[in-house]
Amino acid sequence: ATVRGHAHYLLGLNEALRRSVIRRWARGRPAWSPSDGLIKVAPGTQAALAAYRLGRRPYSLSALQRFASCPYQFLLATIHRLEPWDEPEPLMRMDPLTRGSLFHKAQAEFYRAMEGRNELPVTRERLPGAARTLDGVIDRVAAEYAEKLAPAIERVWRDEIDELRRDLGIWVQKLADDQAWQPKYFELSFGLSDEGRDPRSLPDPVVVGGRFVLRGSVDLIEHRADLDVLRVTDHKTGKNRSTPDLIVGGGSTLQPVLYSLAVERGLGRRVVAGRLFYATTAGGFVAHEIPINDQRLHPRPRAGSAGDYRSRGRNRIPCSRAGRARLHVVRFPPRVRPARGRTHEAQIARTPGGPGGPEVHALRKHKGHKGDKGHRGKTEGR
Repeated sequence: ATVRGHAHYLLGLNEALRRSVIRRWARGRPAWSPSDGLIKVAPGTQAALAAYRLGRRPYSLSALQRFASCPYQFLLATIHRLEPWDEPEPLMRMDPLTRGSLFHKAQAEFYRAMEGRNELPVTRERLPGAARTLDGVIDRVAAEYAEKLAPAIERVWRDEIDELRRDLGIWVQKLADDQAWQPKYFELSFGLSDEGRDPRSLPDPVVVGGRFVLRGSVDLIEHRADLDVLRVTDHKTGKNRSTPDLIVGGGSTLQPVLYSLAVERGLGRRVVAGRLFYATTAGGFVAHEIPINDQRLHPRPRAGSAGDYRSRGRNRIPCSRAGRARLHVVRFPPRVRPARGRTHEAQIARTPGGPGGPEVHALRKHKGHKGDKGHRGKTEGR
């Protein structure tokens, strides 16, 4: 039979080029194949993956959320420990990560200062003193960050610190509106050993559900004395993108539920709610609370379903035997449901000296030209 195609001669030049061309062609097809990477557990890969099971090593919630967003990003960042190329440059404006870090540190330092003076919880009568304490904390924390980051334009830095001071001031006033809950733990961690954590933190990771090992740090844990129960709060500094029925957000928002389960397990105290508190002007100072109870976590199985679920609709977490088995089938397809903006491996590919370099970037351009249709078919057909 006559073979058509002007580039067919490439297959006969050498064996390495032949393999490369065939695998690149296979990656452009709608069906999954070994050319797309590690897509299923086989006898040859089972031992290599065993050390990374959810029950064998501790994972942070941010890593699990990364897996829900893009499994390939999870592979690169969490297992291979790859990061985008970080090239030092003068700080012109405060990026969201720096702002969030500074904001959380100021909150924790404020709580500890107020606790040291026995002035918690914050009440209307204590607001003037709380405001003075907050100003001192912000000045100290901002000076530490300025020393470390060396902002290029002092005026811009001061303006952004003033915006942060404004948001924190409104947040402190909001604290006086809720007197039922008293702040108890600030930046309580489990399985972490870095500085700045609550001195009552747990040195070891926490096992949730009898098998899943988690580590992390909880922004705030509050205690309600009349019921002797706890509430977990995760502070957010960005826009409020939650919906009224949000529970785990398809795996993208795990803090309220999993932190509540981890705190209950680690401290041996009942946790009745987990919440997201959008504590800035951008977030509207809105709290989204998720009750942690048997009705929400273990509702009755639906008719015809394979098992029970821990939440409803698109947020459901399968708990049946088949569902638990799926948690052990690790797949790392490339760029599945990428997060907003460029995915992690795309950033690394564009990095000078990163794996792949210009060759990977050229391949991405090729996939964008012809492979996107096939790629979408793979994603939608999973």
